[in-house]
Amino acid sequence: MRDVSQDKTKIIKEMATKASVQSKIDSSFYERFNVKRGLRNSDGTGVLVGLTEVGEVMSYIVDDAERIPVEGRLFYQGIEISDIVSGFYQNKRFGFEETAYLLLFGELPTAEQQSEFEALLSACRDLPDNFTEDMILKAPSPDIMNKLARSVLALYSYDADPDSLDITNVLRQCIELIARFPVMIAHAYMARRHYVEKESLFLHSPKPEYNTAQNILHMIRAD
Repeated sequence: MRDVSQDKTKIIKEMATKASVQSKIDSSFYERFNVKRGLRNSDGTGVLVGLTEVGEVMSYIVDDAERIPVEGRLFYQGIEISDIVSGFYQNKRFGFEETAYLLLFGELPTAEQQSEFEALLSACRDLPDNFTEDMILKAPSPDIMNKLARSVLALYSYDADPDSLDITNVLRQCIELIARFPVMIAHAYMARRHYVEKESLFLHSPKPEYNTAQNILHMIRAD
């Protein structure tokens, strides 16, 4: 028997080659047994896996029973995303909170509803005590999305009622996640910048008077 401690990398590479050969599936079997590749049908259309009114994607039209690809269109709660964004540009206003409200409640907020929603997000912005130190700085990642996913999972341990599916509890969790994403993203970025890229480390707390976009910029700037 080979010395595993000395030849570990070589042995794993040989095993990987063997596994790749043994695990290969004949491509004809997908059509024969009507197995979907990922979330696509054989004609390229998406697989229907559920029903929702939150979002819709239009990527083709049907002409004489033939599907013809077209430039994609995305709708949130029945409103085309391009119309939503153009409104933000025309009125020179931030759009994240407004869009989040639309996705959660199915309609665009009034000015009063948006102000209340923004205040609620601000009140839920702070991470649990020592979360940044224990979950982000002590286990930095070169991949911000990887760190964000791990941070979301870690929040389970800090949630007083993580498993209840009561609508009030689930909405509370959604709002807390929306509020905390900017902080987790910014702190994960600063951890990568320091531990991976060997730059100076600085951390800023979110400001209650700032919205989501403003806080992200505030927390990743040196000043």
